[in-house]
Amino acid sequence: MNKVASVIKYDLSYFVRLILIVYLWLIGLLVGIPVLLHLVASGTEGMVIAILNDLSLLTTAALFVNVALLFYFGFLTYERFSFLIQNGISRRTGWYAKVISILIVALIGNIYSFITGLFALNGGSGYKSVPYLELYGHFFKSLPLDLVSMFIVNYIMLVMLAVFGIIAGAVFALLTRKNQKIVAISIPILGILLLAILERIVIRQSHILDPLVAFLKFAMGYSKTLGYFNPIIPATGMVILIVLSLIISRWLNTLLRTKRGE
Repeated sequence: MNKVASVIKYDLSYFVRLILIVYLWLIGLLVGIPVLLHLVASGTEGMVIAILNDLSLLTTAALFVNVALLFYFGFLTYERFSFLIQNGISRRTGWYAKVISILIVALIGNIYSFITGLFALNGGSGYKSVPYLELYGHFFKSLPLDLVSMFIVNYIMLVMLAVFGIIAGAVFALLTRKNQKIVAISIPILGILLLAILERIVIRQSHILDPLVAFLKFAMGYSKTLGYFNPIIPATGMVILIVLSLIISRWLNTLLRTKRGE
């Protein structure tokens, strides 16, 4: 087994185990427990409807969990880097292996959310029970094509967020521990302040954000003429961002150094 394959195996041994544990907890909390409570309170009456509602909620929750997990997996950097360097694995090998591992885990996460989406779609309130289909399900006007589009676009999105995580993790790893603490404290505070400022701007001058709103609509693929969203536009934009982000992350990876005495 070559070094890249060995590192991929090392990564997946943690990534896959964690993601499967989270999925089991998610199913238990959002489907298992509500079903048990329903059985205790009402017996089997209305059980099917209750399960379908739970599956619809599970589909939305699966999307957010996948986003959080993929970003987290990408963000994990310094401890992994230090371990690999100490075991004779080069930066380049470690970076390539991480990218491949992310692609594999994103596929696993996407398959999971796709399956939950199918369950919700088949028994829920149609396209409205699946977040992606509610936005982009009117473009192809064909269920098979819409489902293929959902699988591809969601996969691209998960990979993009994971690559963003790789960049954020690399930047964080380059900081000293003191600066890491400062950044970890400052970012939430700055985020809250930014939201407060934006809220004031919107209240006093609602038109000032119109250009930003128009850009976001375009980036999401909204067409005023058609009246619905085009998934090809955001997919293309995300692929471009993935390529640019991989180039940046590869450069940041060459800057990583083991820290001594901290």
